[in-house]
Amino acid sequence: MDTIRIFAYGSLLKETSLRKTVPDAKDIYPARVFGFRRVFNLASHYRFCETTGAPVCVLNLEQQEPEAAMNGICFEMDRGSIESLVSREQIYSMHPVTAHDYHGERPKQTAFLFWASDHEPYRYLAGSEAQRHYLNLCLRGCEVFGARFLEDFRASTAFWAIDSAEEIERIWQGEY
Repeated sequence: MDTIRIFAYGSLLKETSLRKTVPDAKDIYPARVFGFRRVFNLASHYRFCETTGAPVCVLNLEQQEPEAAMNGICFEMDRGSIESLVSREQIYSMHPVTAHDYHGERPKQTAFLFWASDHEPYRYLAGSEAQRHYLNLCLRGCEVFGARFLEDFRASTAFWAIDSAEEIERIWQGEY
């Protein structure tokens, strides 16, 4: 069957989250792409704050200088089952990218990532348990690939309209 390679950089890092939408995902490995960084700046269409009902802020991409690296995972899936992933990621468009094996053990491969390049910026929902759950889902997904991978995730992730290092650290610690 014809397959497609996907580069994922948010909640799909957590295998249980990935398998809910793409049960046939295979050849999953840590990877990186260049020229992007992750940013919390997009209102979710299916995750909502438990108290206010406001959309949770989810990850998106911003273009960066060509040498800027962002980690994630690559996986392969059957093209015939892409509809469930596209439905889940409906606020994004698919874009081709060159994916590099995180450990340099595999050759570069063409993959597709999901990016909402035309949207209204949305701020991280401080104090929301649903917001923290989304961030923790991403962080738990990173932990599987080791401490360095998790550090690289944090280093290549930003929060739209939040510039205070103290505030950002409180987010990472789950206090905000």
